Amino acid sequence: MYHSRLRGDYYEMGYRYGSLLHKNGFRFPEVSPEKLVFGEESSRILKAYYPGAIAEIQGFADGCAASFEQVSSFLLTVGLFGQSPQCSIFAVWNGSDMIVGRNYDMLLDVKKYTDSSLVSPNGRFRYIGHSDVFIGKVDGMNEHGLAVAITLVPSHLRQPGVHFYFATRYVLEHCRTVDEAIRVLSGFPASLCCNYLLADPTGGMAVVEASPERIRVRRPEADGNSLICTNHHLHPEMTDITGSQQEAWSKTTERYAAIQQQLRFLPQPGVEDAIRILSDTKGHVCLNLKEHRFGTLYSIVMNLSQLELYRAEGAPNRCKYKRDDRLAALLKRTV
Repeated sequence: MYHSRLRGDYYEMGYRYGSLLHKNGFRFPEVSPEKLVFGEESSRILKAYYPGAIAEIQGFADGCAASFEQVSSFLLTVGLFGQSPQCSIFAVWNGSDMIVGRNYDMLLDVKKYTDSSLVSPNGRFRYIGHSDVFIGKVDGMNEHGLAVAITLVPSHLRQPGVHFYFATRYVLEHCRTVDEAIRVLSGFPASLCCNYLLADPTGGMAVVEASPERIRVRRPEADGNSLICTNHHLHPEMTDITGSQQEAWSKTTERYAAIQQQLRFLPQPGVEDAIRILSDTKGHVCLNLKEHRFGTLYSIVMNLSQLELYRAEGAPNRCKYKRDDRLAALLKRTV
């Protein structure tokens, strides 16, 4: 896993990242005509909602000697054509601290591209975010303790729109609370089906279940202190979107049930409890699908109330979690 540090305006951040990759021998892959058409339509939509992302894509393209069309079409079609991530996420409030656990599951060959970035955009909130593809983000925690993490939901539905890579980043850069993030995500046209788990240090949590047809918000039950999402929708108005065959291969229901069962018996869940849950192989939370060469690439646990982040850079049943203090150190220096 890389550990990049990016700061400045959007173009500068993109150019620096692209230049570093190009210097180390990276050459941008060819993009199919189908992806180019879809990406062009999506980039026009993205520009209307998040022009900074367009500037960063241009900077990245210039830095790695690629065209804007190549880079944008590649980024804006991940998960739409070919394999997509299959992940497990939960948030739990213990009365004083908000704990978030997340396993990122994908093709094992993708691990060499994973990156944990400390990002300081000019005039925006600073954050740590993770990705398996350049400048997009699939999860993170910002300086206000707001966390967001995505899971994809297999579906035939797709349309040009705001891709989850950039919706996640927008939330981290612009939002302080779960309610602010819900308003933002509810206003984005989704390009594919996915779940956004949101949590903040006040105990707020929600799952935004998004699709090209509709978006719904799932909250904890009245007496509940936790939320879970894997790779299917659970809101009553969203469950018709995917079929059981599409969901079954990645054991999404088994993973959900395993996390739910373990959270149920934790009176005061903390970081160590979250690590144990994420390391569970029996319930497939720590995923290892050898026949698909697919499994958990990295795992993170966040205590949002303390701005703490712990990360295992591999399958958590085999890799030790280490604390990442980069965001806390940055905030301390700039007080």
